[in-house]
Amino acid sequence: MSEYSRKEYFRVLAERYRSEGTKKGRSQIIDEACKNTGLHRKSVIRAFWRSIVGHDKIVRVGRPRKFSEGAIFALKRLYRESDYQCSGKLHSMIPILIEQLNLQLSKEVLIELKSISQASIDRYLKKYRKLQSVKKRTFTRKGSRVFRRMIPLKSLSNIAQSPGVMEADTVGHCGESAAGEFAFSLTMTDEFTGWTRNGAMVNKSAIRVQPVIERLVNELPFDLSLINFDNGSEFLNHVVHGYFVGYAKRKGFPFPMTRSRSYHKNDNPRAEQKNWTHVRQLFGYDRIDDIRLVDLMNEIYEVQNLIQNFFIPQYKLKSKVRVGAKIKKKYDKPKTPYQRLLESTIPEENKQKLRDQYASLNYSDLKRKREELLNAFIKLQEKIKLEKRAL
Repeated sequence: MSEYSRKEYFRVLAERYRSEGTKKGRSQIIDEACKNTGLHRKSVIRAFWRSIVGHDKIVRVGRPRKFSEGAIFALKRLYRESDYQCSGKLHSMIPILIEQLNLQLSKEVLIELKSISQASIDRYLKKYRKLQSVKKRTFTRKGSRVFRRMIPLKSLSNIAQSPGVMEADTVGHCGESAAGEFAFSLTMTDEFTGWTRNGAMVNKSAIRVQPVIERLVNELPFDLSLINFDNGSEFLNHVVHGYFVGYAKRKGFPFPMTRSRSYHKNDNPRAEQKNWTHVRQLFGYDRIDDIRLVDLMNEIYEVQNLIQNFFIPQYKLKSKVRVGAKIKKKYDKPKTPYQRLLESTIPEENKQKLRDQYASLNYSDLKRKREELLNAFIKLQEKIKLEKRAL
């Protein structure tokens, strides 16, 4: 049966189907069409419908689209400019991005963007999201048993109520091989606000790690009261331990250093989380083993930390309740670490410094500078690879 003949056949049967008054009679017509054409019942019903409405494409009845093409286009632009944040964070960032980017948008589009919900953002951006699957490596080597006895375990019952309680972890940039010497990144993040600082070093020996820790601690906009590390040998050693002993004496604080339980990775969940958003999304899993690259990494981290701390909102867990076999979690409204610091109990002098710093920053300029540095990093990386091949 040709396509034209099939259409004529369905047109005739469709008229019989419409005029048939009983359900049994309509079912018999469908059975007849299935037998003669070899199609499924649903396909026959759709063919009848197309013949009745007079065109091939089925027009589905539903609510009209709420948001205009201009609003959807602007939403995609904001999604790219936000470094592809999730719908919840993007929803909180929309007013900031509109202000920082100076977008020339119509009044109607601005109203639509400010009224869009998280669910709508997810729906319109669904096809633009990509999942990445990458192979991970761990470089944690147990620290000395002596220092494990000296440094107390982290108290999981104590929840940070103010800035100053930090988590720290290292990330290795070894590429496909862990042989030889290669770069490491240190991530330090505040439990209460999410304020994060990063630093890069050539290796994770104690004499390399301690100066990076000292620099990052001195640059914090609040006083450090407690810092938790894993059981890696880069932290549990006399150099790092001695630095924090001296720090506690200078500040008049108790000894601030604690450590996680062995084989309990989630004792440092916030630092582990930032290892992805602040480190791997920038530098991936390539091997970095040249001092020139490490210096450039630190420049990139300076810009990236400003973007993440002042402009990218973060979720914060409000409550966690077990209901049967499930755990229900509730989160507060996404806020940037900068906003959480302004709402905290740090001195007003520190808050004013943060306000002045925020007023001097521009999101577009920071992103442009970061891209320039990343391009320079990639070019230098390629140059170093060519130099090694020439040898």
